[in-house]
Amino acid sequence: MIINIPTKPEINLGNYLLSLNDEGDKKRSDVYLTGADKWVRRFWNEMVNKNYRSLRVASFVPENLGVHSTMLYSYKNGRKAVSISTLYQLLTLWKQLCNKDEAELNKNWQNIFLDPIKFGGNRGTKISLPKTINPRLSYFLGWICGDGHLANYGNHYLIKISEKSTGQLEFINSLAYGLFGIRGKIHRMYENGYALLINSKPLLRFLKNVLKIKVGEIPELIQRVDNMNARLFISGLLDSEGFISKTRNVITISQAKYDFLTKLQDLALRVGVKFNGPTRHKTKLGTWYSIRIEKKTEVLNFAKNIGSFHIDKSKLLNNLIGRILQT
Repeated sequence: MIINIPTKPEINLGNYLLSLNDEGDKKRSDVYLTGADKWVRRFWNEMVNKNYRSLRVASFVPENLGVHSTMLYSYKNGRKAVSISTLYQLLTLWKQLCNKDEAELNKNWQNIFLDPIKFGGNRGTKISLPKTINPRLSYFLGWICGDGHLANYGNHYLIKISEKSTGQLEFINSLAYGLFGIRGKIHRMYENGYALLINSKPLLRFLKNVLKIKVGEIPELIQRVDNMNARLFISGLLDSEGFISKTRNVITISQAKYDFLTKLQDLALRVGVKFNGPTRHKTKLGTWYSIRIEKKTEVLNFAKNIGSFHIDKSKLLNNLIGRILQT
């Protein structure tokens, strides 16, 4: 089913490397780059060639980076991944010692960003991070915003998606692998309830720091994307939080946050789909809200413009369409 989710159009993201670090990061909490050794060698060689008569680069550079000289050699040889903050410090030293201007620094930093580098923590799996927003990523973000969980505690950086269908979680896991080169693990959480758990510092930082993703909120980024990406975001959100009736012509999305649903309605209207509501519901468990589609023409319009990629909900939607077309 992933193959049915479009990969275009793509929207370029700006250089977000420094955004992957949190303020106050220390050595063990920084994000590290694998495959950046050629840049370390280039900056080092230029600094040495420019200053071999006037400056002891071999001691000056490590001292200013706050690393031991043997660690710097490990960065150059690719035996150790270099942290984003250390690489940027090295670039600023290169600018200073080689008499470069800000434009040249920014050009090199952009070229580093565009390189096929891998991201990781001090230890653990190295992953890829997208440099563009595309419909597959938008669909994934819809799942996260609808029913995900983002958290970090200690050395754990967790992305969690809960779902009753293990087959659907396998689908999301394959989608994550295609986007980021990482697979999570599926765990049984309670009777008939499962969760996909992905532990990755750079991925969590990418979602929270770069894309500004928050569970239960429509990201500002999604409000600015093209209609195709907006459609796939809504589709992911429906598949995580929505309900398609087996017997009635009703599609419903429920949430505890009223504003979330009104913003979702506005986003859906932009791509030509109208939800009614929000309707307030109050039970012993608390207050929640829902928006819905009930008219047959609107259901068909939803199926055409947004649709579902859920293993079970896509079948329910197809059955619903079949019932409508037979009447």
